[in-house]
Amino acid sequence: MLRCQRLTVNYASATKPALCEIDFEMGPGEVVGILGESGCGKSTLALSILGLLPATARVEGSILFHDQDLLHLSESRLQTIRGAQISLIHQEPGLSLSPVMRVGEQISEVLRAHRPVKRTLREQECKSMLCEVQLGDIDRIYNAYPHQLSGGELHRVAIAQARICRPELVICDEPTSSLDVTIQAEILNLLRELKRKFGMAMIFITHNPALLAGFADRVLVIYEGRIVEEGRVSQVFRRPLHSYTNELLQLVTPEEGRVAFHHEN
Repeated sequence: MLRCQRLTVNYASATKPALCEIDFEMGPGEVVGILGESGCGKSTLALSILGLLPATARVEGSILFHDQDLLHLSESRLQTIRGAQISLIHQEPGLSLSPVMRVGEQISEVLRAHRPVKRTLREQECKSMLCEVQLGDIDRIYNAYPHQLSGGELHRVAIAQARICRPELVICDEPTSSLDVTIQAEILNLLRELKRKFGMAMIFITHNPALLAGFADRVLVIYEGRIVEEGRVSQVFRRPLHSYTNELLQLVTPEEGRVAFHHEN
């Protein structure tokens, strides 16, 4: 479904590549974890796939999505893919959502951009999606402004917005980083359930190995823009071959470990 080949990204202001010869592929319904510390290139990978890199970035290699190279598509063609076939769950939904629009309208706008359906039908589909992400009091949520919702509700709204057009691939960019451990577990369980029911593929970007245990199928460990280790999550986490992977695993707190590794068994 998706294949990156020798993907290299250089920013104009940087002295070394943000990404260097990234090679990986993933199939339908697969969950691939991208693991690494802040600044290693994880978000650059997400922006590359979505065609959202700044114009000054120099990109080499290819990103094939169903055999079409995303790096060589026009902006108008990319707009038909973003949200409809590939979508993004932002790190901070409260910042990515407009503060002056009700959340129901913001979800509806994604649907309107890709499917010309009547407003009443869009509202029905949006409320159905809010139910799908396990939100209660749907009318209140639909008519609320982002600042009126809790952190957990905002994250579920972001998932609903990313899912409204039923994309094949959802990119989750540190989607639980601002949440406490209990809410993190709830959001991971929701994503796990959506994957089970609808078979969507996911790229899950994180600095925290505990979030990938029992959730992702494979993991790519990125250090300074390069993949330094990859494989099945259980294999990599039990016997890490690279010292950087081992260092990341040592940073998992006991509480995070109990929540995440419980799902692996």
